[in-house]
Amino acid sequence: MQRHTRAFTLLEVMIVVGMAAMVMAISIPFVKKTMHRDAVYQAVHVVEDACRNARTMAILNNATTDLVIAPRERTFSVQPGHSSLTMPRRSPASGTSDLAGGLADPDVPAPPRRGLTANAPKPFFGTLDESVSIELLDVNFTEMKDEEMAHVRFHPNGTCDEFTIVLRVGSTAWRKISLEVVTAIPRLEIMR
Repeated sequence: MQRHTRAFTLLEVMIVVGMAAMVMAISIPFVKKTMHRDAVYQAVHVVEDACRNARTMAILNNATTDLVIAPRERTFSVQPGHSSLTMPRRSPASGTSDLAGGLADPDVPAPPRRGLTANAPKPFFGTLDESVSIELLDVNFTEMKDEEMAHVRFHPNGTCDEFTIVLRVGSTAWRKISLEVVTAIPRLEIMR
């Protein structure tokens, strides 16, 4: 009795390998586009998170907080600024009173707000990818792109300095992020 064993021929193997190569060639633009989209998302995410973190820390700690940007290194960090609790208030000579109903003493700090600092977020640090460049960096209508450091102040009342940044990812994606000065909330604008 003679047995016949079945195996793949060289032609069948070449056809399967060719089909696999075609599928890979078709999917390369899709994968490249997805990776580019992720880089754009990451860049916007870093800037927006830094702004939100600085705003939250300023409000919860009742102290001015700085968003520090190093444009050359493409880094963003949040650092506590000076406390608004010890800022001088109006003098008793002006006849104005503080919130407690008594006359304000400029040398006496206000009592600390209890229970809020325990829930405050940790200071933020983020870096933009190498494919991202900062095309515009304005703080209080002053171009800071070529400076070593730029500081954006966030205040305990929820306001902030004027801030606008334009990011370029690769050669096709441009994103503009600016802060609403009254609410310190970031706004994203897709430029292209």
